[in-house]
Amino acid sequence: MKSERWEGPVLYVVVPCFDEEAVLDDTAEELDRTLEAMAGEGLIGEESRILFVDDGSTDRTWEKVRVLSALRPRIGGIALRPHGGHQTAMYTGLMESRAYCDAAVTMDADLQDDPAILPAMVEQFLAGKDVVYARRKSRRGDPLWKRATAWLFYRSMPAMKIHMPKDCGEYRLLSKRALEGLALFTEPDPFLRGLIPLLGLPSGEVPFDRRPRRAGKSRYPFRKAAGLAAGAVVSLSPWPIHLLFWLGIGIALPALLRLIWLLAFSSRVSGLPGTSPALGPGPSGPFPGWETATVSIWAATGLLLMGMGILGAYILRIWRQVAGRPQGQVTEKVNVGRGTGN
Repeated sequence: MKSERWEGPVLYVVVPCFDEEAVLDDTAEELDRTLEAMAGEGLIGEESRILFVDDGSTDRTWEKVRVLSALRPRIGGIALRPHGGHQTAMYTGLMESRAYCDAAVTMDADLQDDPAILPAMVEQFLAGKDVVYARRKSRRGDPLWKRATAWLFYRSMPAMKIHMPKDCGEYRLLSKRALEGLALFTEPDPFLRGLIPLLGLPSGEVPFDRRPRRAGKSRYPFRKAAGLAAGAVVSLSPWPIHLLFWLGIGIALPALLRLIWLLAFSSRVSGLPGTSPALGPGPSGPFPGWETATVSIWAATGLLLMGMGILGAYILRIWRQVAGRPQGQVTEKVNVGRGTGN
């Protein structure tokens, strides 16, 4: 009797793109070659594919995705409008792919995430890991400011009760069970690096060296990186509000004790030359210590403004959640899944 050839799991590689026209051909070529070799070894199924998610690009990214999907049957794409951001594009791609795959990998389009470790990630998945992180051993392709801020970011998160694997970006594998769990998180602007550990599923790591960008320029300047970090803290940690509360206690308590002391002291020395009935001894004039009072007012004003900003960030997220507006609308699909008409 002829034995049936075992076919591996269906793997989807989700690649968010924003103005990546310059690098898309190289990315498609390397990923397609990698998946073809893995399918030939029986590590993944023949239905596996690459899913490019165009996040409202202003160049010819989507046109290239359409051409590539016509030339390479393993390549598909989703077009989003308007531009919703890197995390939203990645989440949308994962949710679209979960109906067709057994596992999905997310990675950036610039080929800094080395596709050569995909077989090792799939092997850990086959061994029972629902989440497999690609951990960066080095970041040779990143500028100094990005390496320094990334180091600080990952090591400051535990202090704010945000737990995520160190030095692991968006390059990861998620099983179908992990995708179904992730689908329960419907919040806007999802910070996937922080949400995925909340699933509590078995996880593993595969180390790799982050490569220089193949072509084009980075779409993640300091402004966007800072915004991502701020969004991570606001969406996952109450730490800023707790910090503000204890900071307020630290300022208000000494001030109250000082006020009690002044009132008690002024009641004893009231009427003596060179004193103020309200503020105690000091230089002549109706308002001794005016400079200290002015600085105190400015400090209190700054503290109030800081508190309003922090509370405003949380209120903004509540407003977005209540509004329920779509973060990105799928306007077109090509070759997403076989037998679906797309």
